[in-house]
Amino acid sequence: MKKILSLIAMLVVTATAFAETTSEKIVEDNYALAGKVLSPKAVTVDWATQKLVVVLDMTTCSDTENERVFSVSNNETDVANWDQTNGGSTVHLFYTKNAQVWTSKGMETFYQKFAVQYRYQGDAGATSYYEEVADPSTVTVVMDKTGISIDDKLVFPAADMPNLYNEGENQLYFGAGCGTPGYATYKSVELVTEKAETFSPVTLSTTDVANAVYNGTTTNYDAKTVEFVQYEEGKYKLVWKTLEAGSTIFGDYTIDNITVAEDADTHVLTLTTTDTEGTWSNVNPAYGFVFGLAEGTKTAFTGFEGTCKLNETKDAIEKLKFKFNISIMDNEANLVFGEKAPETGINATTVAEGAATLFTVDGVKLSKLQKGLNIVRSADGKVKKVLVK
Repeated sequence: MKKILSLIAMLVVTATAFAETTSEKIVEDNYALAGKVLSPKAVTVDWATQKLVVVLDMTTCSDTENERVFSVSNNETDVANWDQTNGGSTVHLFYTKNAQVWTSKGMETFYQKFAVQYRYQGDAGATSYYEEVADPSTVTVVMDKTGISIDDKLVFPAADMPNLYNEGENQLYFGAGCGTPGYATYKSVELVTEKAETFSPVTLSTTDVANAVYNGTTTNYDAKTVEFVQYEEGKYKLVWKTLEAGSTIFGDYTIDNITVAEDADTHVLTLTTTDTEGTWSNVNPAYGFVFGLAEGTKTAFTGFEGTCKLNETKDAIEKLKFKFNISIMDNEANLVFGEKAPETGINATTVAEGAATLFTVDGVKLSKLQKGLNIVRSADGKVKKVLVK
């Protein structure tokens, strides 16, 4: 099972992993254009998980400039058109084996060079990019969510072809019919689908000090437990196990939709959330009815903020700190995980500090305050009774 913090990429980047790939043939293998027109073939593409992969042999091409290789369009007719109609947008690929080509710079010699050209209705011009290949016998052209790549080099960014990259399914057409007759050989033309790997929820548990201020009383805890859970790609939650304030134990409290952002130098994660309610589970039956809590009950929280320090190997939590406020039956609780509240007043007094002398009610000298009734004699000789609950 993956560790929730084994890689920062899991926590911050949330890149999708793919476990299985399937393909659908668009054109028969080793199909030779041989100067012919390839009629448009309908293909439905969802760029989030799919891509067009075309493997070509360009050694069969002639020495004519700008031979057609293939086109992809959102309009069946415009696969073969320069001027786009009916909202058409088309990207054309041309190839020059070795010839003079007229460009915006005048006549240029093209050698084993592709021209990738995008046209759309309403624009009389075109956007073109060029790429020379080293091995024309095997050229791989990929059209995916990033754009068009030739032999693993991004040549034409998707952002420059907006009308071919809508969210969800795109009805497109693959063919070859525009420009000078071409003689490329399609070794393969496939629509490749990458299926996302099933995500396994991951939980890390950490135990640390905590404190709660409830109804004006501050209580420090030596050991409270929180679970940090990655339950989907990029989605996290914190579960405070056995949340209590004072002597009142409520149950487990979950804050969902946690977002993490990492400081690359310190490996400290900043925790935030857009949620405003947490969920109760494992509700204490002794208090659930009294406070109106049950399994799945929501309670609003405010002021959430937190950080999580990773260890050097980034596979465990070194220090988790967060705080938030909740209100139960109009009683406010300020909850802090990862640090104790500072002791103030008489509760911080010890003999070692020389500020007072402590005794039990029976006159036995103490080194610090204990539960129950204490007799405190201050340095000026005044005596008072202090009750510690």
